Amino acid sequence: MHEAELVFAHVRAVVGDRATRATSPRLSTRLTAKALRAAGVHHVGGEILHAADLRRDGTQLFDRSETVLLEVLALPRWFYGLYVEPNTPTCAQWRELTDVFEALGGALGARLAPIDDFAH
Repeated sequence: MHEAELVFAHVRAVVGDRATRATSPRLSTRLTAKALRAAGVHHVGGEILHAADLRRDGTQLFDRSETVLLEVLALPRWFYGLYVEPNTPTCAQWRELTDVFEALGGALGARLAPIDDFAH
């Protein structure tokens, strides 16, 4: 159904230890937060997601079903992506979230792909 370790980031982004402002283009916190909120994404503790939350590396979020964990990838005040870790969502739950990433990716020049695809 889906990959175990995925990243949503700009198509040219590098993630992990080699991520810098030059290698990982910034994503819009406003557009991303708006799309994720509309899909029911919230903080692990249930709090509402705000755009500023996407600037804090390691911030953890859940989808509506709480079967997909999202973790913010950010440099100081530079949001460049999300780790996406599915944990047994149903096909419908997974499709709801991937539809969001597909639409958002088109607007931001980003994609949801296996982490290895961002290691260039």
